[in-house]
Amino acid sequence: MAKGVANLYRYVEVSRTANERYLDALAVVDDPTPAHRQIRAIAQPVRHGNRSYRGFNPASADDIRLFAAVMRGEHLLHGFTNADVRLQLFASARTLPDRRRQAAGVSRLLKRLHVHGLIAKIQRSRRWRVTAKGHSLLSRLLLLHHEDYIDPRHGQAA
Repeated sequence: MAKGVANLYRYVEVSRTANERYLDALAVVDDPTPAHRQIRAIAQPVRHGNRSYRGFNPASADDIRLFAAVMRGEHLLHGFTNADVRLQLFASARTLPDRRRQAAGVSRLLKRLHVHGLIAKIQRSRRWRVTAKGHSLLSRLLLLHHEDYIDPRHGQAA
């Protein structure tokens, strides 16, 4: 292209197409900001009715075990129950009072997950399912936890 005022329209066309290609390339880059907002949101307490439910700690081993128990692949088709999660979180209790105490604790955990919008109740059943928000957020948290906190040499937490 020759330099001059007569070719100014061509400079505009070339520059515009270059900018459009650059913006198209940037559109493919994943923006981590929404994930940070979602993680920050589940870490904050939530008020539901007259009650307040505490947030989750994404770095806590207990919360990660809960997220992993809920996100198991076997729960995708039919959902999961309190007993399913309880078996993953606790060793089998021998006495009835211990089983009831564990079931009550899991019920409180499921309610916390529910008020944060990570799981939803399946109607006319005692089963729960992971919501779309829960799938994206919990899978991201589990992936980050296993990538950042697991020692690849030993397969254990660092």
